[in-house]
Amino acid sequence: MPLRRLAPLLLAGLLLPWHDVPAGGAPAPEERPSGPDATLDFFRRRTFHRTPDDLRKLVEQLGDPSFEVREGAAERLTLTGAPALPALAAAAGDPDAEVRRLADRCRRRIETGADAGPVRDAARLLAEHRPAGAAAALLDYLPARADEPTLEVLRDALTAVAVRDGRPEPALVRALADAAPARRMAAGVALCRAGAGDQHPAVRKLLQDADPAVRLRVGLALADLGDKEAVPALISALDTLPRNLLAPAEELLYTLAGPKAPAVAMGTRAASRRKFRDAWADWWEKEGAAADLRRRGDPYLDHTVVLLLDEGKMVELDGDDRPVWEMKDLGFPLDLQLLSGGRVLVADNQGSRVVERHHDGTILWEHNADSPLVAQRLPDGNTFIATKLDMYEVDRAGTVVHSYTPPDGEEVMRATRLPDGDVACVIGHVGRQRHYVRLDRSGRQKARFLVNVQTSGGRLDVQPDGRVLIPRWGENILAEHDAAGHVLREFSVMQPIAAVRLANGNILVTSMGQQRAIELDPAGKEVWEHRADTRVNRAWRR
Repeated sequence: MPLRRLAPLLLAGLLLPWHDVPAGGAPAPEERPSGPDATLDFFRRRTFHRTPDDLRKLVEQLGDPSFEVREGAAERLTLTGAPALPALAAAAGDPDAEVRRLADRCRRRIETGADAGPVRDAARLLAEHRPAGAAAALLDYLPARADEPTLEVLRDALTAVAVRDGRPEPALVRALADAAPARRMAAGVALCRAGAGDQHPAVRKLLQDADPAVRLRVGLALADLGDKEAVPALISALDTLPRNLLAPAEELLYTLAGPKAPAVAMGTRAASRRKFRDAWADWWEKEGAAADLRRRGDPYLDHTVVLLLDEGKMVELDGDDRPVWEMKDLGFPLDLQLLSGGRVLVADNQGSRVVERHHDGTILWEHNADSPLVAQRLPDGNTFIATKLDMYEVDRAGTVVHSYTPPDGEEVMRATRLPDGDVACVIGHVGRQRHYVRLDRSGRQKARFLVNVQTSGGRLDVQPDGRVLIPRWGENILAEHDAAGHVLREFSVMQPIAAVRLANGNILVTSMGQQRAIELDPAGKEVWEHRADTRVNRAWRR
C-alpha cells in the first residue's frame, strides 16, 4: 500500500469502525431516524438511480489518495445496495489492493444486510406515522433492496400506507405498471393486503406478468383473498424461479391439497422441475373446483404423534390411542417435524441425512448432514439443522445461508431456531458441564446457564418469555427454567428425553426408560399415557 494512504488508514480506518467515519454528509448505515419527516428523508437519501458508469466511477474512487474520498465512495456503494454488486464483483480483480479490500467490504455489508436494522426500523416508523409521500418514498427505494426479510418489512409498511382517506395512494396505482418488477410486485401485494377492492382487477392482471417473481408474490397475496385465479399462476412459477423463493407457494399448495398432494419431488434438474409443475397442474385440474382458499390447514385433531427410535417409525394415534397413520423406514430418527399435506421432515442420525417425505414414503427433499440431531423446517422454507459440531440453515436448494459453530470444542446436544431468529441450544464438552445457551443471529450469547443434560438429539421447547423445558435424564426430573436460568418447577419423570408444552397448558413428555409418552397437567399429575414395546423418543400433539 502506498505510504500516502498508510497514515490516515492507521489513524482512522483501524482505530474507528467504518460507520463512525463521516463521508461527505451522506448518512451512515447505522443511522436511525426519529419522526416522520426524518424517516422520509432517511429513505430519500438512500435512493439512488445510478448507471453502471456511475458505479464504475465510484469503484475507481476506492483507490483515491484521499481517505475521505475512498470512504465516501465506499459508503455510497454500500447504500446503493444490490445494484452495486456487479461493479463490486468486477473490482475483485483490480490491481490495487485497497480497491479490492474496500470493494469486498462493501459487498459483504450489502450481502449480509448490515444496513437492514435501521431500514426496518425506519419502515416501521413510516407505517406508524403514515406521513404524506410515504408510499412514493418506499416504492422509489425498493429496487435497491436485496434481502427478503427487509423486503417483507417494506411491503408491510407499504400496506399500512396504501390507502389514505378511503382511497388507494396514486403512487401505488401507478406502480402496478412500473418498469421495475420490484415496484409492480410491491404495489400489487400492498393493495391486496390493504383491501383496496376497486384495484383488484388491475392487480389481477399481474398474474400474467412477464416476471415470474411478480406472478408468485402477487399470486400469494390474491390467494390470501380467496382468489382461485391465483393458483394456476403460482403453479406456473414452480419450474421457473429459484427453489429457495418458492417455499410460500409450495406451502400453500401442500396445505390446500392435504393427503391428495402429489407424491412428486421438485428436484433440481429442469426435467424434474417441469414434472413437479405438471403434477400440481393435474392436481388443480382435478381438485381445484373443490378447493377453498379461505379454509386452509388441518383441523385440530387431538391426535398424538410418537416417534419410535429403534423401529425407525412414526405413529399417529387418535383420541382413543388407536393408530391411524404410520410411516416406517425413517432410519434412526432423532427428530421429526410434521409438515402440511401429510409430509414429515426427519433427522436420520445414522443415515447422516435430513429427509422430507410424502405420507406414502416418497422422498421429496434430502440434504446430507453429518449425523444430524435436529431438523426443523422454518416458515420461509429454509431448514435448520444441528449436528454435534455445528448448527446451520439451508435453503430449499441446499445452500447454507447461515451457520454457527460453538467455540472451544463444545459439542451441540439439542437446538431450536426460534421465531425471532435466535437459536436456543444445549452445548458442552463430553464428560463435563453442559450449558443452555441462547444466541442471536450474529452468534452473540444472550443467555447462558448450567443444565444437567445427558442425552443428545431433538429440539427444545422455548416459550416467548424465555421459559424452557430441560429434561434431566439421569436425575429423573423434567425442569422448567426461566430466561435467566432459575428453576421454576420440577416434575418427577422416569428418564425424560424430550418435552413440549400443549395448547391446554399441559406438558407432553417422553420417558425412554419406561418406553412411553405421558401428558402432565400443571400440577404434575399424569392425565394421559401411551406405552410402546420399544423406546419412545419424541411425541407431539396435533
